[in-house]
Amino acid sequence: MSKNENENISGPDFTTIKPAAIDLTAAVTEKEKKTSGRFNKQPWLWLSLGVLSLTVAIVVFLLPLRLPPATTDPAAIDARPAVTEKSRSQGSRQPVKTQAGAAESPWKKAQQSELRRETQDILAQMLDAQRTLGGEGVRAWAEKEYDQAIQHAEAGDAEYGLQNFAQARDQYARALDIFTRLLEGIDGLFEKSMTTGNAALFEGDPEQAREAFKVALAIDPIDRAALLGLRRAETLDEVTTLINQGDALLQAGKLEDARTTYQQALDIDNHSRRAKQQLQLSEEKLSDRKFNLAMSSGFGFLEKGQLEQAQTAFSKALELKPKSRDARSGLEQARHRITSGNIDSLLKQAKKLEAIEDWQGALSKYEAALSLNGNLANAIEGKERTTTRNEIHNRLEQILTVHSARLFDPAGFNEATGFYNKILSISEPGPVLTGQLTKLSRLLDKADTPVQVQLKSDNLTKVILYKVGELGYFTSKDLSLRPGSYVAVGHRDGYRDARVEFFVDPDKSMQPVVIQSNEKIAL
Repeated sequence: MSKNENENISGPDFTTIKPAAIDLTAAVTEKEKKTSGRFNKQPWLWLSLGVLSLTVAIVVFLLPLRLPPATTDPAAIDARPAVTEKSRSQGSRQPVKTQAGAAESPWKKAQQSELRRETQDILAQMLDAQRTLGGEGVRAWAEKEYDQAIQHAEAGDAEYGLQNFAQARDQYARALDIFTRLLEGIDGLFEKSMTTGNAALFEGDPEQAREAFKVALAIDPIDRAALLGLRRAETLDEVTTLINQGDALLQAGKLEDARTTYQQALDIDNHSRRAKQQLQLSEEKLSDRKFNLAMSSGFGFLEKGQLEQAQTAFSKALELKPKSRDARSGLEQARHRITSGNIDSLLKQAKKLEAIEDWQGALSKYEAALSLNGNLANAIEGKERTTTRNEIHNRLEQILTVHSARLFDPAGFNEATGFYNKILSISEPGPVLTGQLTKLSRLLDKADTPVQVQLKSDNLTKVILYKVGELGYFTSKDLSLRPGSYVAVGHRDGYRDARVEFFVDPDKSMQPVVIQSNEKIAL
Protein backbone atom coordinates (compact mmCIF):
# COMPACT_ATOMS: atom_id res chain seq x y z
CA MET A 1 0.00 0.00 0.00
CA SER A 2 1.34 3.44 -0.93
CA LYS A 3 1.97 6.32 1.39
CA ASN A 4 -0.93 8.32 -0.07
CA GLU A 5 -3.38 5.52 0.57
CA ASN A 6 -2.29 5.39 4.20
CA GLU A 7 -2.86 9.11 4.50
CA ASN A 8 -6.34 8.85 3.01
CA ILE A 9 -7.58 6.49 5.69
CA SER A 10 -6.19 8.64 8.49
CA GLY A 11 -8.31 11.34 10.07
CA PRO A 12 -10.32 12.33 13.07
CA ASP A 13 -12.55 9.26 12.79
CA PHE A 14 -9.87 6.73 12.12
CA THR A 15 -6.65 5.85 13.98
CA THR A 16 -3.96 4.38 11.75
CA ILE A 17 -3.44 0.80 12.68
CA LYS A 18 0.30 -0.22 12.58
CA PRO A 19 1.07 -3.89 12.02
CA ALA A 20 2.61 -5.61 15.02
CA ALA A 21 6.11 -7.12 14.70
CA ILE A 22 5.90 -10.90 14.32
CA ASP A 23 8.98 -13.24 14.08
CA LEU A 24 7.62 -15.71 11.57
CA THR A 25 10.95 -17.74 11.49
CA ALA A 26 10.98 -18.37 15.19
CA ALA A 27 7.40 -19.45 15.12
CA VAL A 28 8.12 -21.95 12.41
CA THR A 29 11.19 -23.43 14.18
CA GLU A 30 9.27 -23.92 17.40
CA LYS A 31 6.46 -25.56 15.54
CA GLU A 32 8.80 -27.99 13.78
CA LYS A 33 10.10 -29.21 17.15
CA LYS A 34 6.61 -29.88 18.50
CA THR A 35 4.93 -31.22 15.36
CA SER A 36 5.13 -34.77 14.02
CA GLY A 37 3.22 -36.88 11.56
CA ARG A 38 1.83 -35.68 8.18
CA PHE A 39 2.33 -31.95 8.97
CA ASN A 40 6.06 -32.39 9.54
CA LYS A 41 6.87 -31.80 5.93
CA GLN A 42 8.54 -28.46 5.05
CA PRO A 43 6.28 -27.43 2.02
CA TRP A 44 3.09 -27.58 4.06
CA LEU A 45 4.58 -25.45 6.79
CA TRP A 46 5.52 -22.64 4.44
CA LEU A 47 2.12 -22.72 2.77
CA SER A 48 0.35 -22.29 6.11
CA LEU A 49 2.57 -19.41 7.10
CA GLY A 50 1.86 -17.66 3.76
CA VAL A 51 -1.91 -17.89 4.27
CA LEU A 52 -1.62 -16.49 7.80
CA SER A 53 0.49 -13.56 6.60
CA LEU A 54 -1.94 -12.76 3.80
CA THR A 55 -4.92 -12.75 6.25
CA VAL A 56 -3.15 -10.36 8.62
CA ALA A 57 -2.30 -8.00 5.74
CA ILE A 58 -5.91 -7.95 4.51
CA VAL A 59 -7.33 -7.17 7.96
CA VAL A 60 -4.76 -4.50 8.79
CA PHE A 61 -4.42 -2.69 5.47
CA LEU A 62 -7.30 -3.46 3.06
CA LEU A 63 -10.36 -3.56 5.42
CA PRO A 64 -10.13 0.15 6.39
CA LEU A 65 -9.96 1.07 2.70
CA ARG A 66 -13.28 -0.71 1.97
CA LEU A 67 -15.16 1.11 4.78
CA PRO A 68 -16.90 4.34 3.51
CA PRO A 69 -15.54 7.66 4.74
CA ALA A 70 -17.53 9.60 7.33
CA THR A 71 -20.24 11.93 5.90
CA THR A 72 -21.32 13.65 9.04
CA ASP A 73 -23.19 16.90 8.47
CA PRO A 74 -20.66 19.69 8.99
CA ALA A 75 -23.24 21.73 10.77
CA ALA A 76 -23.83 18.94 13.20
CA ILE A 77 -20.11 18.58 13.79
CA ASP A 78 -19.70 22.28 14.29
CA ALA A 79 -22.50 22.15 16.81
CA ARG A 80 -20.57 19.58 18.83
CA PRO A 81 -20.23 20.89 22.42
CA ALA A 82 -16.69 21.58 23.58
CA VAL A 83 -15.25 19.12 26.06
CA THR A 84 -14.17 21.03 29.13
CA GLU A 85 -12.54 20.00 32.38
CA LYS A 86 -15.89 20.58 34.05
CA SER A 87 -17.65 18.20 31.72
CA ARG A 88 -14.99 15.57 32.35
CA SER A 89 -15.44 15.95 36.06
CA GLN A 90 -19.23 15.59 35.68
CA GLY A 91 -18.91 12.30 33.88
CA SER A 92 -19.56 13.44 30.29
CA ARG A 93 -18.97 10.81 27.71
CA GLN A 94 -15.52 11.08 26.06
CA PRO A 95 -13.89 9.01 23.37
CA VAL A 96 -11.97 6.14 24.91
CA LYS A 97 -8.29 6.47 24.18
CA THR A 98 -6.38 3.32 23.55
CA GLN A 99 -3.15 2.70 25.29
CA ALA A 100 -0.03 3.68 23.45
CA GLY A 101 1.02 1.07 21.05
CA ALA A 102 -2.34 -0.85 21.28
CA ALA A 103 -4.46 -0.95 18.01
CA GLU A 104 -8.36 -0.69 17.98
CA SER A 105 -9.79 -3.86 16.48
CA PRO A 106 -10.97 -3.71 12.83
CA TRP A 107 -14.32 -5.27 13.81
CA LYS A 108 -15.02 -2.46 16.30
CA LYS A 109 -14.08 0.15 13.73
CA ALA A 110 -16.44 -1.52 11.23
CA GLN A 111 -19.31 -1.39 13.79
CA GLN A 112 -18.64 2.26 14.52
CA SER A 113 -18.62 3.05 10.81
CA GLU A 114 -21.92 1.22 10.29
CA LEU A 115 -23.51 3.08 13.23
CA ARG A 116 -22.29 6.40 11.86
CA ARG A 117 -23.71 5.65 8.41
CA GLU A 118 -27.09 4.56 9.88
CA THR A 119 -27.16 7.71 12.03
CA GLN A 120 -26.43 9.90 9.01
CA ASP A 121 -29.25 8.23 7.04
CA ILE A 122 -31.75 8.97 9.82
CA LEU A 123 -30.35 12.48 10.11
CA ALA A 124 -30.89 13.08 6.38
CA GLN A 125 -34.52 11.86 6.63
CA MET A 126 -35.05 14.01 9.70
CA LEU A 127 -33.70 17.11 7.95
CA ASP A 128 -35.94 16.49 4.91
CA ALA A 129 -38.99 16.18 7.17
CA GLN A 130 -37.98 19.30 9.08
CA ARG A 131 -37.62 21.31 5.87
CA THR A 132 -41.06 20.12 4.70
CA LEU A 133 -42.65 21.05 8.00
CA GLY A 134 -40.92 24.40 7.96
CA GLY A 135 -42.58 25.06 4.62
CA GLU A 136 -45.95 24.11 6.10
CA GLY A 137 -45.68 26.76 8.86
CA VAL A 138 -45.57 24.08 11.51
CA ARG A 139 -45.09 26.43 14.47
CA ALA A 140 -48.54 27.91 13.78
CA TRP A 141 -50.25 24.62 14.54
CA ALA A 142 -47.83 22.26 16.34
CA GLU A 143 -45.28 24.41 18.15
CA LYS A 144 -45.00 22.16 21.22
CA GLU A 145 -44.42 18.96 19.25
CA TYR A 146 -42.06 20.70 16.85
CA ASP A 147 -39.95 22.10 19.71
CA GLN A 148 -39.84 18.69 21.30
CA ALA A 149 -38.50 17.21 18.07
CA ILE A 150 -35.90 19.97 17.83
CA GLN A 151 -34.73 19.12 21.36
CA HIS A 152 -34.23 15.51 20.34
CA ALA A 153 -32.35 16.66 17.24
CA GLU A 154 -30.06 18.91 19.26
CA ALA A 155 -29.40 16.10 21.75
CA GLY A 156 -28.57 13.90 18.78
CA ASP A 157 -26.13 16.53 17.52
CA ALA A 158 -24.40 16.55 20.92
CA GLU A 159 -24.06 12.76 20.97
CA TYR A 160 -22.87 12.75 17.38
CA GLY A 161 -20.20 15.31 18.24
CA LEU A 162 -18.96 12.91 20.94
CA GLN A 163 -19.03 10.09 18.35
CA ASN A 164 -21.67 8.31 20.43
CA PHE A 165 -23.44 7.22 17.26
CA ALA A 166 -25.91 4.81 18.83
CA GLN A 167 -27.22 7.52 21.19
CA ALA A 168 -27.22 10.09 18.33
CA ARG A 169 -29.15 7.70 16.14
CA ASP A 170 -31.82 7.17 18.83
CA GLN A 171 -32.27 10.92 19.37
CA TYR A 172 -32.50 11.57 15.64
CA ALA A 173 -35.00 8.73 15.30
CA ARG A 174 -37.20 10.27 18.02
CA ALA A 175 -37.11 13.62 16.22
CA LEU A 176 -37.86 11.92 12.90
CA ASP A 177 -40.80 10.07 14.45
CA ILE A 178 -42.33 13.32 15.68
CA PHE A 179 -41.76 15.05 12.33
CA THR A 180 -43.30 12.06 10.51
CA ARG A 181 -46.40 12.06 12.72
CA LEU A 182 -46.81 15.77 12.12
CA LEU A 183 -46.48 15.32 8.35
CA GLU A 184 -48.97 12.45 8.32
CA GLY A 185 -51.50 14.56 10.18
CA ILE A 186 -51.23 17.62 7.90
CA ASP A 187 -54.07 16.67 5.52
CA GLY A 188 -56.44 15.80 8.33
CA LEU A 189 -55.55 18.97 10.22
CA PHE A 190 -56.09 21.05 7.08
CA GLU A 191 -59.56 19.56 6.51
CA LYS A 192 -60.44 19.97 10.19
CA SER A 193 -59.33 23.61 10.15
CA MET A 194 -61.38 24.31 7.02
CA THR A 195 -64.44 22.63 8.55
CA THR A 196 -64.03 24.56 11.79
CA GLY A 197 -63.53 27.84 9.91
CA ASN A 198 -66.60 27.39 7.75
CA ALA A 199 -68.71 26.38 10.75
CA ALA A 200 -67.50 29.47 12.60
CA LEU A 201 -68.44 31.63 9.62
CA PHE A 202 -71.95 30.19 9.64
CA GLU A 203 -72.27 30.64 13.40
CA GLY A 204 -71.00 34.23 13.16
CA ASP A 205 -67.77 33.74 15.14
CA PRO A 206 -65.11 35.76 13.30
CA GLU A 207 -62.30 35.09 15.81
CA GLN A 208 -62.60 31.34 15.62
CA ALA A 209 -62.95 31.53 11.84
CA ARG A 210 -59.80 33.62 11.51
CA GLU A 211 -57.77 31.31 13.72
CA ALA A 212 -58.93 28.22 11.85
CA PHE A 213 -58.22 29.64 8.40
CA LYS A 214 -54.81 30.92 9.54
CA VAL A 215 -53.89 27.39 10.54
CA ALA A 216 -55.10 26.13 7.14
CA LEU A 217 -53.06 28.80 5.37
CA ALA A 218 -50.01 27.97 7.46
CA ILE A 219 -50.27 24.50 5.95
CA ASP A 220 -51.16 25.65 2.41
CA PRO A 221 -50.59 29.41 1.91
CA ILE A 222 -52.12 29.43 -1.60
CA ASP A 223 -55.28 27.40 -1.02
CA ARG A 224 -58.13 29.37 -2.57
CA ALA A 225 -60.82 28.15 -0.21
CA ALA A 226 -58.72 29.03 2.84
CA LEU A 227 -57.86 32.47 1.43
CA LEU A 228 -61.54 33.08 0.71
CA GLY A 229 -62.49 31.90 4.19
CA LEU A 230 -60.02 34.30 5.80
CA ARG A 231 -61.32 37.21 3.71
CA ARG A 232 -64.87 36.31 4.69
CA ALA A 233 -63.85 36.16 8.35
CA GLU A 234 -62.46 39.70 8.08
CA THR A 235 -65.87 41.00 6.89
CA LEU A 236 -68.00 38.72 9.05
CA ASP A 237 -68.79 41.38 11.67
CA GLU A 238 -70.10 43.78 9.04
CA VAL A 239 -72.08 41.06 7.29
CA THR A 240 -73.54 39.81 10.57
CA THR A 241 -74.62 43.34 11.51
CA LEU A 242 -76.45 43.74 8.20
CA ILE A 243 -78.14 40.37 8.54
CA ASN A 244 -79.33 41.24 12.05
CA GLN A 245 -80.70 44.53 10.74
CA GLY A 246 -82.50 42.64 8.01
CA ASP A 247 -83.98 40.25 10.56
CA ALA A 248 -85.35 43.17 12.54
CA LEU A 249 -86.92 44.69 9.42
CA LEU A 250 -88.37 41.32 8.47
CA GLN A 251 -89.91 40.96 11.91
CA ALA A 252 -91.43 44.43 11.58
CA GLY A 253 -93.04 43.49 8.26
CA LYS A 254 -90.84 45.83 6.23
CA LEU A 255 -90.17 43.18 3.64
CA GLU A 256 -88.76 45.39 0.88
CA ASP A 257 -86.27 47.02 3.26
CA ALA A 258 -85.31 43.64 4.69
CA ARG A 259 -84.63 42.22 1.24
CA THR A 260 -82.49 45.25 0.37
CA THR A 261 -80.46 44.84 3.57
CA TYR A 262 -79.87 41.14 2.99
CA GLN A 263 -78.74 41.93 -0.53
CA GLN A 264 -76.24 44.44 0.85
CA ALA A 265 -74.82 41.69 3.06
CA LEU A 266 -74.49 39.41 0.04
CA ASP A 267 -72.78 42.16 -1.92
CA ILE A 268 -70.05 42.12 0.72
CA ASP A 269 -69.91 38.32 1.06
CA ASN A 270 -71.72 36.50 -1.70
CA HIS A 271 -70.85 33.15 -0.08
CA SER A 272 -72.74 33.83 3.15
CA ARG A 273 -75.26 31.02 3.55
CA ARG A 274 -77.20 32.84 6.23
CA ALA A 275 -77.53 35.97 4.09
CA LYS A 276 -78.74 33.82 1.19
CA GLN A 277 -81.23 32.00 3.38
CA GLN A 278 -82.64 35.19 4.85
CA LEU A 279 -82.80 36.85 1.43
CA GLN A 280 -84.75 33.89 0.12
CA LEU A 281 -87.05 34.04 3.16
CA SER A 282 -87.74 37.75 2.59
CA GLU A 283 -88.48 37.12 -1.08
CA GLU A 284 -90.84 34.28 -0.18
CA LYS A 285 -92.70 36.54 2.24
CA LEU A 286 -92.90 39.26 -0.40
CA SER A 287 -94.22 36.70 -2.86
CA ASP A 288 -96.83 35.55 -0.34
CA ARG A 289 -97.95 39.13 0.21
CA LYS A 290 -98.26 39.79 -3.53
CA PHE A 291 -100.08 36.49 -3.99
CA ASN A 292 -102.64 37.23 -1.31
CA LEU A 293 -103.21 40.71 -2.71
CA ALA A 294 -103.74 39.33 -6.23
CA MET A 295 -106.20 36.70 -4.97
CA SER A 296 -108.21 39.28 -3.03
CA SER A 297 -108.36 41.55 -6.06
CA GLY A 298 -109.44 38.66 -8.28
CA PHE A 299 -112.39 37.67 -6.13
CA GLY A 300 -113.36 41.32 -5.72
CA PHE A 301 -113.48 41.78 -9.49
CA LEU A 302 -115.55 38.59 -9.83
CA GLU A 303 -118.18 39.93 -7.45
CA LYS A 304 -118.37 43.16 -9.43
CA GLY A 305 -118.65 41.29 -12.72
CA GLN A 306 -115.36 42.77 -13.94
CA LEU A 307 -114.32 39.49 -15.46
CA GLU A 308 -111.34 40.65 -17.52
CA GLN A 309 -109.76 42.31 -14.48
CA ALA A 310 -110.47 39.21 -12.39
CA GLN A 311 -108.77 36.99 -14.96
CA THR A 312 -105.70 39.26 -14.95
CA ALA A 313 -105.50 39.20 -11.14
CA PHE A 314 -105.79 35.40 -10.89
CA SER A 315 -103.24 34.96 -13.66
CA LYS A 316 -100.77 37.10 -11.73
CA ALA A 317 -101.41 35.05 -8.58
CA LEU A 318 -100.78 31.85 -10.52
CA GLU A 319 -97.48 33.21 -11.82
CA LEU A 320 -96.37 33.84 -8.23
CA LYS A 321 -97.42 30.35 -7.13
CA PRO A 322 -97.85 28.04 -10.13
CA LYS A 323 -99.01 25.13 -7.95
CA SER A 324 -101.72 27.06 -6.10
CA ARG A 325 -105.11 25.35 -6.45
CA ASP A 326 -106.94 28.46 -5.25
CA ALA A 327 -105.35 30.64 -7.91
CA ARG A 328 -106.11 28.07 -10.61
CA SER A 329 -109.69 27.71 -9.41
CA GLY A 330 -110.21 31.48 -9.40
CA LEU A 331 -108.76 31.79 -12.88
CA GLU A 332 -111.04 29.03 -14.15
CA GLN A 333 -114.07 30.78 -12.64
CA ALA A 334 -113.14 34.04 -14.30
CA ARG A 335 -112.53 32.37 -17.64
CA HIS A 336 -115.76 30.37 -17.39
CA ARG A 337 -117.78 33.49 -16.71
CA ILE A 338 -116.04 35.31 -19.52
CA THR A 339 -116.74 32.43 -21.87
CA SER A 340 -120.35 32.16 -20.77
CA GLY A 341 -120.80 35.89 -21.21
CA ASN A 342 -119.24 35.79 -24.65
CA ILE A 343 -121.44 32.88 -25.69
CA ASP A 344 -124.59 34.63 -24.49
CA SER A 345 -123.57 37.76 -26.34
CA LEU A 346 -122.87 35.83 -29.55
CA LEU A 347 -126.19 34.00 -29.40
CA LYS A 348 -128.07 37.25 -28.88
CA GLN A 349 -126.29 38.83 -31.82
CA ALA A 350 -127.08 35.79 -33.97
CA LYS A 351 -130.79 36.08 -33.16
CA LYS A 352 -130.82 39.74 -34.11
CA LEU A 353 -129.10 39.02 -37.40
CA GLU A 354 -131.58 36.23 -38.12
CA ALA A 355 -134.43 38.64 -37.52
CA ILE A 356 -133.15 40.92 -40.29
CA GLU A 357 -132.34 37.88 -42.46
CA ASP A 358 -128.60 38.50 -42.39
CA TRP A 359 -127.98 34.80 -42.60
CA GLN A 360 -124.25 35.03 -43.19
CA GLY A 361 -123.75 37.28 -40.15
CA ALA A 362 -125.91 35.04 -37.95
CA LEU A 363 -124.01 31.97 -39.12
CA SER A 364 -120.66 33.50 -38.16
CA LYS A 365 -121.95 34.25 -34.65
CA TYR A 366 -123.16 30.70 -34.12
CA GLU A 367 -119.83 29.37 -35.30
CA ALA A 368 -117.98 31.68 -32.89
CA ALA A 369 -120.15 30.47 -30.01
CA LEU A 370 -119.44 26.85 -30.91
CA SER A 371 -115.70 27.56 -30.93
CA LEU A 372 -116.04 28.48 -27.24
CA ASN A 373 -118.27 25.52 -26.42
CA GLY A 374 -118.87 22.93 -29.10
CA ASN A 375 -121.73 21.27 -27.19
CA LEU A 376 -124.19 24.16 -27.21
CA ALA A 377 -127.45 22.71 -28.60
CA ASN A 378 -129.02 26.05 -29.48
CA ALA A 379 -125.87 27.13 -31.26
CA ILE A 380 -125.79 23.86 -33.22
CA GLU A 381 -129.43 24.27 -34.27
CA GLY A 382 -128.89 27.90 -35.14
CA LYS A 383 -125.90 27.04 -37.31
CA GLU A 384 -127.90 24.43 -39.25
CA ARG A 385 -130.82 26.80 -39.73
CA THR A 386 -128.79 29.79 -40.82
CA THR A 387 -126.65 27.64 -43.12
CA THR A 388 -129.77 26.53 -45.06
CA ARG A 389 -131.27 29.98 -45.23
CA ASN A 390 -127.98 31.49 -46.28
CA GLU A 391 -127.68 28.98 -49.14
CA ILE A 392 -131.24 29.80 -50.28
CA HIS A 393 -130.58 33.51 -50.14
CA ASN A 394 -127.35 33.26 -52.11
CA ARG A 395 -128.90 31.06 -54.82
CA LEU A 396 -131.89 33.35 -55.27
CA GLU A 397 -129.55 36.30 -55.62
CA GLN A 398 -127.62 34.49 -58.32
CA ILE A 399 -130.82 33.62 -60.22
CA LEU A 400 -132.14 37.15 -59.99
CA THR A 401 -128.91 38.86 -61.00
CA VAL A 402 -126.20 36.79 -62.61
CA HIS A 403 -128.23 33.95 -64.13
CA SER A 404 -131.54 35.62 -64.93
CA ALA A 405 -131.07 35.00 -68.69
CA ARG A 406 -131.09 31.25 -68.06
CA LEU A 407 -134.78 31.52 -67.20
CA PHE A 408 -135.46 32.01 -70.92
CA ASP A 409 -133.90 28.64 -71.58
CA PRO A 410 -136.30 25.74 -71.06
CA ALA A 411 -133.87 23.81 -68.88
CA GLY A 412 -133.04 26.87 -66.78
CA PHE A 413 -136.70 27.80 -66.58
CA ASN A 414 -137.69 24.36 -65.35
CA GLU A 415 -134.90 24.31 -62.77
CA ALA A 416 -135.78 27.75 -61.42
CA THR A 417 -139.46 26.85 -61.33
CA GLY A 418 -138.76 23.73 -59.24
CA PHE A 419 -136.56 25.72 -56.83
CA TYR A 420 -139.23 28.42 -56.55
CA ASN A 421 -141.96 25.92 -55.70
CA LYS A 422 -139.74 24.34 -53.03
CA ILE A 423 -139.01 27.65 -51.35
CA LEU A 424 -142.69 28.46 -51.12
CA SER A 425 -143.00 25.80 -48.41
CA ILE A 426 -140.85 27.80 -45.97
CA SER A 427 -142.88 29.15 -43.09
CA GLU A 428 -142.30 32.72 -42.04
CA PRO A 429 -140.07 33.52 -44.98
CA GLY A 430 -139.38 37.07 -43.91
CA PRO A 431 -139.43 40.25 -45.96
CA VAL A 432 -136.13 39.66 -47.75
CA LEU A 433 -137.01 36.16 -48.90
CA THR A 434 -140.52 37.28 -49.81
CA GLY A 435 -139.10 40.02 -52.00
CA GLN A 436 -136.76 37.55 -53.68
CA LEU A 437 -139.61 35.15 -54.38
CA THR A 438 -141.72 37.95 -55.83
CA LYS A 439 -138.95 38.96 -58.22
CA LEU A 440 -138.39 35.35 -59.26
CA SER A 441 -142.11 34.87 -59.85
CA ARG A 442 -142.16 37.84 -62.19
CA LEU A 443 -139.14 36.62 -64.07
CA LEU A 444 -140.71 33.19 -64.46
CA ASP A 445 -143.92 34.79 -65.72
CA LYS A 446 -142.02 36.80 -68.29
CA ALA A 447 -140.02 33.80 -69.34
CA ASP A 448 -143.24 31.85 -69.84
CA THR A 449 -145.18 34.60 -71.75
CA PRO A 450 -144.86 34.42 -75.62
CA VAL A 451 -143.86 37.48 -77.61
CA GLN A 452 -144.95 38.29 -81.18
CA VAL A 453 -142.02 38.24 -83.56
CA GLN A 454 -142.10 39.08 -87.34
CA LEU A 455 -139.76 37.16 -89.68
CA LYS A 456 -139.04 38.34 -93.24
CA SER A 457 -137.42 36.58 -96.22
CA ASP A 458 -137.29 36.72 -100.10
CA ASN A 459 -139.50 33.68 -100.75
CA LEU A 460 -136.42 32.11 -102.40
CA THR A 461 -134.70 31.09 -99.17
CA LYS A 462 -135.82 28.12 -97.14
CA VAL A 463 -135.85 29.15 -93.48
CA ILE A 464 -135.28 26.91 -90.49
CA LEU A 465 -135.79 28.29 -86.93
CA TYR A 466 -134.08 26.23 -84.24
CA LYS A 467 -136.24 25.34 -81.20
CA VAL A 468 -139.29 25.78 -83.50
CA GLY A 469 -138.69 23.89 -86.75
CA GLU A 470 -138.62 24.41 -90.57
CA LEU A 471 -140.58 27.47 -91.72
CA GLY A 472 -140.10 27.02 -95.50
CA TYR A 473 -140.25 29.85 -98.06
CA PHE A 474 -141.99 33.07 -97.25
CA THR A 475 -141.71 36.79 -97.54
CA SER A 476 -143.16 37.51 -94.07
CA LYS A 477 -144.24 35.37 -91.16
CA ASP A 478 -145.48 36.26 -87.68
CA LEU A 479 -144.62 33.91 -84.81
CA SER A 480 -145.45 33.82 -81.09
CA LEU A 481 -142.16 32.96 -79.33
CA ARG A 482 -141.22 32.56 -75.67
CA PRO A 483 -138.50 34.93 -74.52
CA GLY A 484 -135.00 33.66 -75.08
CA SER A 485 -132.27 33.22 -77.65
CA TYR A 486 -133.00 31.85 -81.12
CA VAL A 487 -131.06 30.94 -84.30
CA ALA A 488 -132.56 31.10 -87.81
CA VAL A 489 -130.80 29.61 -90.87
CA GLY A 490 -131.65 30.33 -94.54
CA HIS A 491 -130.72 27.93 -97.38
CA ARG A 492 -130.76 28.55 -101.18
CA ASP A 493 -129.09 26.51 -103.90
CA GLY A 494 -126.01 28.21 -105.34
CA TYR A 495 -125.88 30.66 -102.49
CA ARG A 496 -124.13 30.73 -99.19
CA ASP A 497 -126.36 29.86 -96.17
CA ALA A 498 -127.52 32.79 -94.07
CA ARG A 499 -127.38 32.50 -90.23
CA VAL A 500 -129.17 34.97 -87.94
CA GLU A 501 -129.13 34.94 -84.11
CA PHE A 502 -131.67 37.02 -82.17
CA PHE A 503 -132.99 37.33 -78.64
CA VAL A 504 -136.66 37.65 -77.75
CA ASP A 505 -136.89 40.07 -74.86
CA PRO A 506 -140.30 40.49 -73.29
CA ASP A 507 -139.39 43.93 -72.01
CA LYS A 508 -138.34 45.29 -75.42
CA SER A 509 -140.18 45.79 -78.72
CA MET A 510 -138.88 43.43 -81.41
CA GLN A 511 -137.76 44.61 -84.85
CA PRO A 512 -138.47 42.28 -87.83
CA VAL A 513 -135.91 39.53 -88.26
CA VAL A 514 -134.68 39.19 -91.89
CA ILE A 515 -133.39 35.82 -93.10
CA GLN A 516 -132.39 35.45 -96.79
CA SER A 517 -129.48 33.90 -98.69
CA ASN A 518 -128.32 36.36 -101.32
CA GLU A 519 -124.54 35.77 -101.43
CA LYS A 520 -123.92 33.72 -104.55
CA ILE A 521 -121.24 31.04 -104.43
CA ALA A 522 -118.52 31.64 -107.05
CA LEU A 523 -117.93 28.75 -109.52
